[in-house]
Formats: sequence, C-alpha cells, structure tokens
Amino acid sequence: MESSFKLKLVSELTQDEELTLGKIANALIENRSYLLVTHINPDGDAVGSLLALQAVLRGMGKAVTSFCESTIPSVFHFLEGAKDILNDVKYAKVPDVVVFLDCGSIERGGRSILSAIDPSSFVINIDHHVQEKPFGEISWVKTLASSTCEMLFDLFLFMGLPITPAVSTCLYTGILTDTGSFQFSNTSQRVLEIAALLTSYGADPHRIAQRIFESSSPQKLLLLGKVLETLRYFRNYTIATARLTKRMLKETGANVHDGEGFVNMLRQVESVKVSVMFREDDNGIIHVGLRSKGAFDVARFARQFGGGGHINASACRIEGSIEAVEDIIISSLITYLDSQEIDKIGRDL
Repeated sequence: MESSFKLKLVSELTQDEELTLGKIANALIENRSYLLVTHINPDGDAVGSLLALQAVLRGMGKAVTSFCESTIPSVFHFLEGAKDILNDVKYAKVPDVVVFLDCGSIERGGRSILSAIDPSSFVINIDHHVQEKPFGEISWVKTLASSTCEMLFDLFLFMGLPITPAVSTCLYTGILTDTGSFQFSNTSQRVLEIAALLTSYGADPHRIAQRIFESSSPQKLLLLGKVLETLRYFRNYTIATARLTKRMLKETGANVHDGEGFVNMLRQVESVKVSVMFREDDNGIIHVGLRSKGAFDVARFARQFGGGGHINASACRIEGSIEAVEDIIISSLITYLDSQEIDKIGRDL
C-alpha cells in the first residue's frame, strides 16, 4: 500500500516539475552550508517547512542555519528543532545556498535578512503562493499545492530521502494548518493521501491537533472577546470585519500570535463570503487579512494593495490609521465583489 502511494504521488509530477526538482536535489546534495528563511509572522506551514528541511539537510550531514525575523509562535515549539531558529540576523552565517520557504515574495523574508545575504549566494525559492515576481536561481512555485510542506514531501520522495517521525510531524503540521484542518478548498484527495502516509511515518494527528488547537493561552480568549466586540457586517451580511489593535494586546496581555485564525472565525457565518481582519502593526502599518468562500478571489484583490496569497486566503499591508485603512478596504471590497458577481452572471448566461 505504501509503495503504491509513493509511486502514485511521484507520477503526478509534471515533466517541468521533475526537471526543477532535479536541480533542487543537485543543489542540496552538492553544497555544504545552507541558510533557510521563512516569512515574517510565521504560520504552521512556514515553521513546518523550515524545520522539515532543516532536519533532512542535517540528516545529510549539512551545515544548516534557519532564520525567521519574527519570533516563532509558542504553539509550534513542540516541533523538533524549533529552538534552533534564529531571529537575529547577526548570528546567520553566509552559506553556499539560501533557501526561501513559503515566501510569496523575497521581501517576505524580512528586511534584516535581505540586507545580510551575500549577493553571490545561490538562492532557491520554494513556495505555493501566487508570485508577481518569482525570484531565485531556482524557483519552484506551485500554486495548486495546499502548502509548502506538501511540496517538500514531494521533494523528499523524489530524492529518496528518509522521512523520520520528526520530519513527518513538521510536514503534517504545515498541511494541517494551511488546509484549515482539512476544511479549506485546497483539501484534495492527494492531500489526504499524503497526510495518511505521513501518519505511517510517525506523525500523530491527535497530538499535533492538540498542541496547535488546544494549547492556547488564557490571554488568547480574552483577546478574542475584545476582537469580537468590533465585529461589523457589510453588503447585506456578505462581508464581516473586525479589528485587532495594539491596545487590545496590552489590555489582555496577549501577543500578536494569539490573534492567528481569528479571521477564519468571521467566515463561519453562512452568509459571509469574505472576512477581513484589520490588525495594527508597528510603524503605522495595518495588516489586512482576508478570507473568502468559493470563487471570490481575495488574492487578486490584495494585489491591488501590494499584497497577495491564495484565492481564498490573502493579505496586504497598508500604511495609515486603522480607521482610514478600513474605509479604503471596505469600499474597495464592496465594489470588487459586485464586479465579480456581475462577471459570474455574464459567464453563466
């Protein structure tokens, strides 16, 4: 059963993918030192892919440094190697190869690491987001993949590398979180088959789900209460919005990671087609998280404001007060949804 799974999954790779995977495999085999980078404010896929590749490369006898400009959320500290992730660039050594994981753009790696990377370094880009400007000497971007962890699973199978219980746990974590516990539209038969195979390699679904979804701090629920007090509906209950301010964090003692997933809760209302979370960041920047249902493409919408992501999950960052950014986003989103519905009616005629 396991062998047939492997053969089926590998056979689903396109010829172009096989060529790209071959190039990545050569780069991972032939070089000695690696710097792995994932995006700021990391989620489960970011952390899982970073730690999975770190473990595999170290198993190959390579020198590996992993970097994330933001601190790693405590819910992911159970993953092996999490304590090794650096967030201070001065400790990051200049490597032979830099691998960006789950970064929709090179800027998502953070300003500090971009200024520290040696221009002569060989860059590999592995990601599943829509990228306006693909980067790297090798760029493997697969927007149909559920997660970067799914892509790494394919890479490891392609290279014939052993997938240990620690690696399978990291990969399963990334797939679980980026599919919304296998509820999002990116949950395919293939994804479920991979998840099943990862459990055979040692991933424990119950333990992983418990650590991620049942290990919240008391402050997280206090923060959720304050966020829900700001809940508003627009466009006949098809748009739901809420705020997460720095004052809320201070009053509850919560941290910014405690707000992860709140935007998904707003989408639980049956009539809501798009949910939006406005979060105050530092330096007068508002982080705008967007989630949608069905064919409403919030990635396309976010790109109007310099952001991006997936059809049903995207984000952008806009400078200004939270009130001003709300006004801009909500009015633009109403116009955008109206136009998408008109386009759909035209296609159906």
